[in-house]
Amino acid sequence: ERVIRCGVPQGSTLGPLLFLLYVNDLPTCLSHSIASMFADNTNLTTSGKSIEDIQNQLNSDLENIHTWLLTNKLTLNKEKTEYMIISSRQRLAKIDDDPKISLDGIDIKRVKQAKTLGIVIDEKLLWKNQIDEITTKVSTILDKNSGKN
Repeated sequence: ERVIRCGVPQGSTLGPLLFLLYVNDLPTCLSHSIASMFADNTNLTTSGKSIEDIQNQLNSDLENIHTWLLTNKLTLNKEKTEYMIISSRQRLAKIDDDPKISLDGIDIKRVKQAKTLGIVIDEKLLWKNQIDEITTKVSTILDKNSGKN
């Protein structure tokens, strides 16, 4: 018999539902960003007039999230935490240095594309990488079904 003092048993039937109920109030700690949550994944979206504004807003909200996590006895997988700036090619070209976005003193890595809920999104909102990925998957399936392999 296991004694669980905090959290829910992994693999339990009610685990995902209980986790969602537990983290349901996370968005209330945000001042500048909008949280999109699905299962145990959370994406923050913020906008601003300048990169400096966005950097300040995100860092402020990440500080709030860090406090929320400590209060709720949760941890964040910092290796999976990343950020992306979405804008036009012209505006992206004007960014000289990556904004310093950090959580609990650890810098978060900037990426040019990310996969969220199975969709590849890139910083220019071009769908080439997503289309390429789907094309590869469909070709693989068609090759297997046609006897090539």
